[in-house]
Amino acid sequence: MAKRVLILAGSPRKGGNSDTLALEFAAQAEKKGCQVDIFRPADHSIHPCMACGRCWSKDGKPCVQEDDMQKLYPLLNQADMVVFFSPLYFFGISAQLKAVIDRFYPLCQDDKMDTFSGKQSAFVIVGASGDEDSFEPAIATYDQLTDYLNWEDCGVVAATGLWEKGAAAKSIWMETARDLAMDLGEE
Repeated sequence: MAKRVLILAGSPRKGGNSDTLALEFAAQAEKKGCQVDIFRPADHSIHPCMACGRCWSKDGKPCVQEDDMQKLYPLLNQADMVVFFSPLYFFGISAQLKAVIDRFYPLCQDDKMDTFSGKQSAFVIVGASGDEDSFEPAIATYDQLTDYLNWEDCGVVAATGLWEKGAAAKSIWMETARDLAMDLGEE
């Protein structure tokens, strides 16, 4: 059976550098036989978590909010691997992607955690800075998330020095995105 890979493309800028790398990763993963879904939070209506604690209390849905997370929850549960792509915004991930991650909460309830834990994951953070230390807070967030969810980290890439839209397409980071997908394939 083909590995299901869910790409969370967290940039609000279509065709930007993190999108370019996400598409390159997706193309390579598909060549390796994976089934790939790409979800761009910026293209959807995703509200922040309200910390209401009413998870799973309405019509059997994970969250009481009626927004596009209801489309994403099944993809998250079906995925064998979740790959996060984000631009670096003020030393963190994009607000669009962070809103999605905050809404993982219903899937982390005690009786649901077995289904949601144990996945594989990877993280590609893209920014203009050439200083890798600038990426550390975003990477620490990812590390904490994967540790909490008991996900197997399959790689972290800090794609430095990418400012101009389209710069990724002409950079060494394209090969890095391809390499990150090389180990994917049939389970």
